[in-house]
Amino acid sequence: NSAFYEACDLLMGISKQTVNINQIVLGDKAKNKIFKYVPHGLDLKDYHPVPDTDEGLIKFKNDFFNKEKPEFVLFFNSRNIRRKQIPDAMLAFRAFLDTLPEEKAKKCKFVLHTEIRSDHGTDLRKVKEYFFDESYPNVIKFSTNKLDKKQLNYLYNIADAQILLTSNEGWGLTITEAMLAGTPFIANVTGGMQDQMRFEDKDGNWFKPTPEIPSNHRQTFTNHGEWAFPVFPSSRSIQGSPQTPYIFDDRCRWEDARDQIIELYKMTREQRKAAGLKGREWALSDEAGFTSKHQANRVMEAFAELFETWTPREKYEIVNATEWNGRHLKHEIIY
Repeated sequence: NSAFYEACDLLMGISKQTVNINQIVLGDKAKNKIFKYVPHGLDLKDYHPVPDTDEGLIKFKNDFFNKEKPEFVLFFNSRNIRRKQIPDAMLAFRAFLDTLPEEKAKKCKFVLHTEIRSDHGTDLRKVKEYFFDESYPNVIKFSTNKLDKKQLNYLYNIADAQILLTSNEGWGLTITEAMLAGTPFIANVTGGMQDQMRFEDKDGNWFKPTPEIPSNHRQTFTNHGEWAFPVFPSSRSIQGSPQTPYIFDDRCRWEDARDQIIELYKMTREQRKAAGLKGREWALSDEAGFTSKHQANRVMEAFAELFETWTPREKYEIVNATEWNGRHLKHEIIY
């Protein structure tokens, strides 16, 4: 993407890792560019906490679960594609159930709001058939109907935790939605998802990737917000395509995801909600600013800075093609 980056005077990255990548790729040519971190922002009217006593929530919950009253609900909301690692999340949930007495296990639900079968992913009904035998006939709940924002917000509020184990993720918008609804989340430490966990560096500041430490997927820093239940990758491999020659693919262990589900289950509903509300409080703060208002203001501020400092370019640029030595890795391999 270097040619596209060079053509821009202002680059706005949705994740801290994206901003770092922009700067690494441009190298010396980054000095005349403006770089801004502009994370995703959502409308607070769409995603917000709803009390468990709310009549609309109670009716939706009764209808959704056919009047069953689950004691613990794990929620997944995303596409059925391979990098989302949905079978890993399902296997983690099965292993979690195996740690419980049978009667307690049957009162847990894993809601998957996604396509059941996709050529870009897998056949989740078959995965359910293999992983959840007659011992757990009704713990998996597929949600395939299109939901409006109000109904989706209800599901985030019903959930005791959101889970997203994607092996590479630009941002992870569904865990932002969960945060704004006041729900804690389990997520793989990769890409933009690590931004939302608020890892602290050695100085106690919100971790910012650098060429020396381009990601926290190696568990360099462990302090994080209490709303986040991170799962660190156990395998970091290289994937690629002709257009994107290489990208790190971070695979976490389903056993580690199981352990985080267990940690959340040990907490009371009130404790889980308290942790989730701290995530919402931070998401609304000026530091994080994961709201549509913050995002709009940041974009306008970036445009204003660009227009105040921008100078027209020369109509042409002379490039000595004989000086081309190829592209080389500009970030640390081991850190």
